[in-house]
Amino acid sequence: MYPQKTETFSACFRQFREIDPQAYHTIIRFFEEHAFIIKSLDFEEYFEIMTAYVRSLFEAGAYQKHADMSDVIIEAAIINNLKVYRGEDIYEKTLFQKAASLYHLQEFTKSDHILSELIKMNPGENTYRLFLIKNRLQVKPAYLHVLQGLSIFLYFLSILIISVQTFYIDPFRPEWTSLAFSARNTTFITASVLLILSDLVFRGVTWYGVHSLASEAREKLKRS
Repeated sequence: MYPQKTETFSACFRQFREIDPQAYHTIIRFFEEHAFIIKSLDFEEYFEIMTAYVRSLFEAGAYQKHADMSDVIIEAAIINNLKVYRGEDIYEKTLFQKAASLYHLQEFTKSDHILSELIKMNPGENTYRLFLIKNRLQVKPAYLHVLQGLSIFLYFLSILIISVQTFYIDPFRPEWTSLAFSARNTTFITASVLLILSDLVFRGVTWYGVHSLASEAREKLKRS
């Protein structure tokens, strides 16, 4: 049997309004305890509670559930042609927070896709560009793994040369000391330079890729 909307439903919304907006765990519990009634409220009341619930999931660190429930807000905003809600672009804000949740869940590819689409929609928003750069820096390409692996190999090789020099060359072949000293220094410096340069190249390529995406989106918007 369905509850009477005139009293039960309005009482549910009044009870929600009494909760501190910053009491995120309380809002989460309230929604999950009254989900059936909340889904039957008028759209305005339902949407207010739903947005508070989804925001609370994000603030409480329930990233998987937040990423899943964000789609409900996005779908409702599209169906009801609701772009601005309480002075904010509800569509962009929800997408951005979903990207952040996916980032925390280490689902960097999905987060990358959302952030790229946000940049195409709003290329002037610096926050989107910075977050996409941060996201892409978490996914290291194959060439970086190879170069960093080579650097580590060279570091171990320099340690091996030091060991050979200490325990064999210096005591028994002092005429080779100068050569061993040069070899170990060259190996160590090469490893350090390779490690630093590979990281700088990776960061540079990442930065360039994101800003190129924003520039292309900006030019496309100008032409449209």
